[in-house]
Amino acid sequence: MLSVLGRALKHNKLDVAFDLVSKPASLEESQEALVLVSQSGHADLARCLMQAPQFAAPANGRDGEALVAAAATGQIEVMRTLLDAPRHAAHADCRDGEALVAAAQGGHFEIVQILLDAPRHAAHADCRDGEALVCAAQGGHFEIVKILLDAPRHAAHADCSDGEALVCAVQGGHIEIVRILLNAPQHPAHADCRDGEPLVNAAQDGYIKIVRILLDAPQHPAHADCRDQEALIRAAQGGHIEIVRILMDDPHHPAHADYRYGEALELASECDQTEVVRMLLNAAQHPAPADSQCGWALIYAAVRGNIEVDRMLLGAPQDAAHADCEDGEALVFAATGGHDEVVRMLLDAPLHPAHADCRDGWALVEAAEGGHDEVVRMLLDAREHPAHADCKDGLALVKAAEGGHDEVVRMLLDALQHPAHADCKDGLALVKAAGDGHDEVVRMLLGAPQDAAHADCEDGEALVVAATGGHDEVVRMLLDAPLHPAHADCRDGWALVEAAEGGHDEVVRMLLDAPLHPAHADCRDGWALVEAAEGGHDEHPAHADCKDGLALVKAAGDGHDEVARMLLGAPQDAAHADCEDGEALVVAARGGHFKVVHMLLDAPQHPAHADCQDGLALVEAAGGGHDEVVRMLLDAPQHPARANRRDGEALVRAARTGNMQMVCMLLNAPQHPAHAHCQNGLALVKAAGGGHFEVTNMLLDALQHLIKLSPACIAQMRNVLGLEMEMEQH
Repeated sequence: MLSVLGRALKHNKLDVAFDLVSKPASLEESQEALVLVSQSGHADLARCLMQAPQFAAPANGRDGEALVAAAATGQIEVMRTLLDAPRHAAHADCRDGEALVAAAQGGHFEIVQILLDAPRHAAHADCRDGEALVCAAQGGHFEIVKILLDAPRHAAHADCSDGEALVCAVQGGHIEIVRILLNAPQHPAHADCRDGEPLVNAAQDGYIKIVRILLDAPQHPAHADCRDQEALIRAAQGGHIEIVRILMDDPHHPAHADYRYGEALELASECDQTEVVRMLLNAAQHPAPADSQCGWALIYAAVRGNIEVDRMLLGAPQDAAHADCEDGEALVFAATGGHDEVVRMLLDAPLHPAHADCRDGWALVEAAEGGHDEVVRMLLDAREHPAHADCKDGLALVKAAEGGHDEVVRMLLDALQHPAHADCKDGLALVKAAGDGHDEVVRMLLGAPQDAAHADCEDGEALVVAATGGHDEVVRMLLDAPLHPAHADCRDGWALVEAAEGGHDEVVRMLLDAPLHPAHADCRDGWALVEAAEGGHDEHPAHADCKDGLALVKAAGDGHDEVARMLLGAPQDAAHADCEDGEALVVAARGGHFKVVHMLLDAPQHPAHADCQDGLALVEAAGGGHDEVVRMLLDAPQHPARANRRDGEALVRAARTGNMQMVCMLLNAPQHPAHAHCQNGLALVKAAGGGHFEVTNMLLDALQHLIKLSPACIAQMRNVLGLEMEMEQH
């Protein structure tokens, strides 16, 4: 009954609801129904349940559950009905004031007033240690807060739960509630409760007025330096300048900018709060030291490229930040971000300047990777401790080459002192540049006056990656290098395989025509041909039947009919259409590649058998809905496919998709037709389940003919299947 009642109330079917509640089946059911109608706000239904001749629901049943439900949803009329019931009236203070808490939380002012003013068993405003007050304060319900504090009996305490109401009001930014809690005539909230938690929250969220109210509270005002300057730190982090000023200028307990060794300064710099940094450095008393936190304020400013903050920190009259702090961390971050001006300031600092070669040249590596030309130039030309271009075994050069930063590569190779070696790291710079097709970088590395890169480094790795990407010009340079040219046949022709797979004709041509060590077209047992065939690239001669016809299988599967024609018609070593037990035919049928299937079946030598692999080609074509391929397989002049192979799987797949034409072909195949009752009638089940009415009828007709079912039985089956399909559609 309850589920039906719920739906009736949801759709406002009150006549149905009245019928249901007028005859409850049990007291338990009546009580549950009362809760449901109370929550929905139907007072008449509530009265009907409470006045039922049998199993009348008491208004205070289940310890006032119905009253709590009505209070939570703001149902005033139901509330009055429950409280004024002639028998077993609900108690306003039921469940230790849960109804009052629920109403306060929902902001239902009138219900709160009703509960507090109930003539009997009135709710207590301070119930549950002031939970109703806390909920009202959290929701910003000013009028409810006021009525709870002003209750004539059992008034709520503004300082209940150690100031929880005040904390919640501050978090929500409810200024008037904060003010009324602090100024309550009895038991006012303490602004410094919980060691200043309200002040910290207000400072963090930027509530200036609330901060002032808390600091100026008449009793127990908050301390600006509470929690070891936590309020100042949070305000600085959020960039709340006015709050920072208020906290530091507090006449009683001012916050100290240098406390916790300048943590406020560090966080302000990290959050890019320029004006806050200036204020903390220039505080009249206890200013923050610019080198606080081991210089991390400077480092964070360098990360963000904040020139103004860096200038202030480096130029502070006292305790200025050290540009070389943390072993040059600020310089590394500035170089990474390409902040030219910051890098210049750090290198030119009058005291403790940063070393351009700090951390074994890591700043140079980061600048080179990002392609920051000006930063690289400054690091290499620094007056003292310049960076070495060959630092970290040439890692800067490798990074610059990988990114294709021509100018940076040129500077590193031409550095006056400690130039980078073009062949560093066994030619890794060349490999990276070649792989990404950076022609100019490759040219510089191969033509370096000293320690030029070897084009054949790492057994031709540069050539392989260039061929993979189809970078013609790079391949040409590597093959034509005057010293240590790359071998086109390196790694048993792997460069040719990669170029063939990508269809890079010009690269393939260069590799095959190389004057020295040309690539072999039949390398790796024809693997280049296999990759070319899979991609449909038809210009690379080799043995057409290599790897047991794998090239033909790849071409057939992707429908590359021109490649298949070339492989089947090769003058020597032609591919066999029936290779691998007809695998080429199966994959071509699966993809519906009609032309390829036709070529494979009609090949002059070693033609494919349409019934290969126990008729798998027919099953795949039927499953994909390829009608013409199915017809061709069934009508093949030699070894035609049998529609009943694999226990009629082709028919099942065709029936599942509702392909009536294909089902008809399979049932009427001239030789070995499919059986309509195959796989215990699974084709019929699939057709009916998919709502394919015409296919279902066709299969039923075939069944009637095959197994001699009576017309009455067939008619009954049609009716049942038709009904099931109709329900499925609905």
